[in-house]
Amino acid sequence: MNKRGIYILFFVVIVLGFFFQYTRLDGFLHLNPAANRFLHLEETYMDPDWGQAENLPVETYIVFYDPASVRSMYTLHNTQDMLLSKKKKIEAHPLQEKVTIDKAAQGVVIATGRVAEIASLPEILHYVEQGGTAVVLQEPVVTGDKAPAPELLQKLGINGLKGDGKAKSVTGLSLVTNFLIGGKGEKITTGRSYMTMALPLSLTPEAIVHMTDSSGSVPLVWQEPLGQGNIYCYNGLEREDKSNRGLLMAMLAHCGTDTVYPVVGCKIFFIDDFPAPVPEGYYERIYNETGLSTSEFYRKAWWPFMKELAQKEKIKFTGVIIENYNDRVTPPFEPQGGRTARDALVVYGHELLNMGGEMGLHGYNHQPLVPPGYQDHEPEYVPWTSEQDMEDSLQELRRYVYNAYPKYSFEVYVPPSNILSPMGKEVLKQVFPELQIFASLYDGPADEHAYYQDFVREPDGRYDIPRVSSGYVPDQSAVYEEINTINAYGVFNHFVHPDEMFYEESAKWTWQEMRDSLSAFVHELGQRYPWLQAVTASESLPYFDTYYDLDYRIERSPEMLVFHCRKYVQEARFLVRSQRKVDHAQGCRVSKVEDGVYFVRVTDPVARVYWQKGD
Repeated sequence: MNKRGIYILFFVVIVLGFFFQYTRLDGFLHLNPAANRFLHLEETYMDPDWGQAENLPVETYIVFYDPASVRSMYTLHNTQDMLLSKKKKIEAHPLQEKVTIDKAAQGVVIATGRVAEIASLPEILHYVEQGGTAVVLQEPVVTGDKAPAPELLQKLGINGLKGDGKAKSVTGLSLVTNFLIGGKGEKITTGRSYMTMALPLSLTPEAIVHMTDSSGSVPLVWQEPLGQGNIYCYNGLEREDKSNRGLLMAMLAHCGTDTVYPVVGCKIFFIDDFPAPVPEGYYERIYNETGLSTSEFYRKAWWPFMKELAQKEKIKFTGVIIENYNDRVTPPFEPQGGRTARDALVVYGHELLNMGGEMGLHGYNHQPLVPPGYQDHEPEYVPWTSEQDMEDSLQELRRYVYNAYPKYSFEVYVPPSNILSPMGKEVLKQVFPELQIFASLYDGPADEHAYYQDFVREPDGRYDIPRVSSGYVPDQSAVYEEINTINAYGVFNHFVHPDEMFYEESAKWTWQEMRDSLSAFVHELGQRYPWLQAVTASESLPYFDTYYDLDYRIERSPEMLVFHCRKYVQEARFLVRSQRKVDHAQGCRVSKVEDGVYFVRVTDPVARVYWQKGD
């Protein structure tokens, strides 16, 4: 080889050396900072001068309750929370109090089963007969010295009692109509099934049944016409779990004509433990079904399926990173060794961002940030002995993620196993002050001692955005819980793990069955609620801000529905229940959800929905 050839070869070797070293240090990732920096929606509030709109009345609900009943007080509390979150006004009165019912009231809420003992019952019935609406949120007391007269029972839609007339435990439910938006036809018989105590009733011929138990023999929600108005009755105990708040909202949303209430209007999908170190070797069930090693399964089967699901069903993933799976809770907190985990973070993370997703944080390892004694019921987890140890582990996580994505803002945190102590949360805020969202669980069994949340914005400006359902094979209860949460808040929030195929509880399913089940679940809810916008967790914040801060007034007339809105970002979102048909709209976009339900996206401070003539 001549000297020129040697020089060229030497130059090529030097260039390749620089290339591989630059690659090893993730140099190409850092060349494209836009790809690894989360882009926020602009939060510019629409806060116009309302003028005369501010003098328009706020919709008012009149609530009657029994101060001597814990159940009734609990129902009052839930009703008050729901109405205030929807920016409605509430007037609460003990059942013994005599009250004049304003015909302009949006509805009357009876939060006690002692209907016959309400002092203002004649006024309530007159209000309904003149076109108003009353809802009864507890099963009526129908026996004893103060039982309703047969005439009153008829007005409540009750023809008589069956059997011994005593309340009995009923299981499951069947949604007969779209009383719960998007719920028609759903039947719940499995999972953490719906259970309540209900009276065995026969209803009047005029009664319209909206919900029954799973057998169809016990009515749970029905509607009885009375004069020009309607009475809606719930035949059961007050539900104690949050996953039934949508049913309460549905009862309230049937009060009055052209009922309007704000919603968030978003669907969110989390992938926990992603990106994370990919296990090496072979897992027998996966290999027997797919012929792939564990790492090949992630790359060639699981991740392609998830990307296809996102594209087909219009989903944006929020993945939360875990550095390693050791159980160390005392120093030193060493970096994940080798290139495999690092490559997974870079490759999978970059692909997640490029498809419109988001990355958040899950932990240095999978040990929940809790001190000794906080979770003795979970012996497989090792508690942290000090705040300093928690902080040191999170500092290593911070080094790990920002070394790979130096211009990214990690704003979402999901606690390992959905367990988080107040101490752990405070340490997280110190190490990652940029965190905006804590996402754990919305509801579940009390004995699991998980970190259960509501949808709230905390006083420090951070957000709790809990997940509602989980897994590749969600049961019917998960469907019902999502239906309820969407009816209450307009939010769908689900999560999965990449390694659920390894779980003991997944042994009865093949990978094909798991992927088919998740596809069917997401598709079904996507068909029921096409108006929900796919967003990452952080992208949802402007819509939650609007939901929390929005101020609005509604004007109703036979010709139109007028929205006056302020304190919203980009648009304010509402669900409208009306039997009228939309002709056209001004200052907003209107989508028909199903018969009698519209999704309205208000963009202008004053928006109008014009009804077709003759409606």
